[in-house]
Amino acid sequence: MRKQIFVVFLVLSFALTGYAQERQDSSRQRPKAVYRVDNTKVVVWENRRDDGTTWKNFQVEKFYQKDGEWKTSTSFNKTELIKLKAAIEKAISEECVEIEHPAESN
Repeated sequence: MRKQIFVVFLVLSFALTGYAQERQDSSRQRPKAVYRVDNTKVVVWENRRDDGTTWKNFQVEKFYQKDGEWKTSTSFNKTELIKLKAAIEKAISEECVEIEHPAESN
């Protein structure tokens, strides 16, 4: 009987820990955009001050799989650097270049 109670307690503890972790993850800030070319990416984070002003930060990284786990790095070889350049150019064109529309004349 004690063993069964212990097992139930252990299962409930793991379930509640997983639920708390899931809720914590859902409250985390999500990136505004991700620009990916092969295994390189540029992540765009949009920040907001209390006064309503916003700004963007850009994070560059590559991702790879090692021993069955996904890992990230900020070190690039020559080929990855070329792919990263393409991802950066896409991020710049989408996030940094504002297209001005000429005022309509009446």
